[in-house]
Amino acid sequence: MNQMKKKFMFRYTLMIAGFFALSFSSAQDKPYEFQVHHLEDTVVYLANYYGEKLYYSDTAYADSEGNFSFHEVSDENQGKYAVVIPGPKYFEIVIADNEKIKIETDTADLAGMLKVHESQNNKILYNYMNFLTERRKEREKLLEKLEENEGKPEITKAIKTEYNALNDKVVKYQRSIAEKNPNKFAAKEIIMAVEPEPPAEIREDKAKSYYYYKSHYFDNIDLKDDRIIRSPIFHGRLDNYLNKTLIQDPDTVSKAMDVLIGKLEPGSEVFKYVVHYATYSFETSKIMGMDKAFVHMVDNYYTPDLAFWMDEEKLETIKEKANQKRNTLIGDVIPELILMDTAGNWISTHRDLKQKYVLLYFYDPDCGHCKKETPKLVEFYKSFDQKLLGVYAVSSETGKKWTDFIDKNEMSFSNVAIPKKAYEDANYATKLITSGKTNYTSLKYTETYDVFSTPKIILVDQDRVIRAKDIGVDQIENLINRFEGVEVEEDGKEETIAD
Repeated sequence: MNQMKKKFMFRYTLMIAGFFALSFSSAQDKPYEFQVHHLEDTVVYLANYYGEKLYYSDTAYADSEGNFSFHEVSDENQGKYAVVIPGPKYFEIVIADNEKIKIETDTADLAGMLKVHESQNNKILYNYMNFLTERRKEREKLLEKLEENEGKPEITKAIKTEYNALNDKVVKYQRSIAEKNPNKFAAKEIIMAVEPEPPAEIREDKAKSYYYYKSHYFDNIDLKDDRIIRSPIFHGRLDNYLNKTLIQDPDTVSKAMDVLIGKLEPGSEVFKYVVHYATYSFETSKIMGMDKAFVHMVDNYYTPDLAFWMDEEKLETIKEKANQKRNTLIGDVIPELILMDTAGNWISTHRDLKQKYVLLYFYDPDCGHCKKETPKLVEFYKSFDQKLLGVYAVSSETGKKWTDFIDKNEMSFSNVAIPKKAYEDANYATKLITSGKTNYTSLKYTETYDVFSTPKIILVDQDRVIRAKDIGVDQIENLINRFEGVEVEEDGKEETIAD
């Protein structure tokens, strides 16, 4: 069956394609029994959660009365599942603690009409879902009353008190389930949704409340139970922690992940899931500078003994990705870049540009986006304080194409490139390095500076420390103003920001 496995993902919409062979075995091998009224003579599917997504796991055939059953799930694969019927429609179940399952429902309302005849986990789950349904109805009524009484502070205050009491009622129910059923997976999943509540004495202090919330964020999650990775609730809590709870600063998130991962058991599925998801989140983050957190994750957790789910080739690949980013991490000093200008002079980012800020602009004269951004950069540079900002423009081309591009765009700053001969003659390139005109990292600047698409902008300060990167021309002025402690108001008047 595992060889036949096909992945399919959905949240609210599930697409099923292809044909899956049916398998028949004894009733002892199929302990999960279902009857779905008004479902007849059709294929149904069992899908398992992995994080927030669902994947095909098993298949069965519903008879003329809607009866069907699925094969037993091994201990290591137990958790939250879904039964999928044509439509597609589905209802969630818990497969855990080696329980047999007997469930009856109707196509008219799969969750609403569901009856659990056998399985304590699923009785817990659906009692809880029914409880929430009733509380949602109460919530909707309170929201309607709030809207109706808008502008009446005394009445709305009383309604909000009711609303808070309703929330407290839900949390109390969740906690009671966990207390009564500490070892049942359904109870563990329900309590996972309960967020930490700062003590009353510090709630008015936002800073203390935040640090309490952050440090107790995972209190209600059993990080030693590998089954939690097969729950969308755990994924949601982890994602919220990484991308919303933590201050989105690479050093902050790196330290927080070290603390969290330190609580996990190396070799566990939870360890694998958390490390992988955090690494992926940092690598793909749209927030400037988060690649530093990605490099931190690779350096500390992608070793043969820790990243047990990756073979040697995949480990090397992710290490190469980290190494590509290593030289251009925000807060680090850039490697010295020494390239030749149009007059044949070798210009250094560290030695020859005296301005407080230097903008490294990597471009290709044939790049369509570069053709749009370069005139913007030239216009900005001409209007800005050139004693404060210098531009070091690195072209991927040399010769007439390069000089024509410079002339056409009136690029009056430092224009540099690698001499064409250095590409064609290895001995000449070696001589440039040994003579001290340039260095190896400069002649390999695309790798050194992670330039795999153009245009690419890196802004460094007087110490050649990277302050910003991968930004647009329209962001440069505001960033420098912020670094200089100057804020530009809407009317254009400059206002100094107090330290």
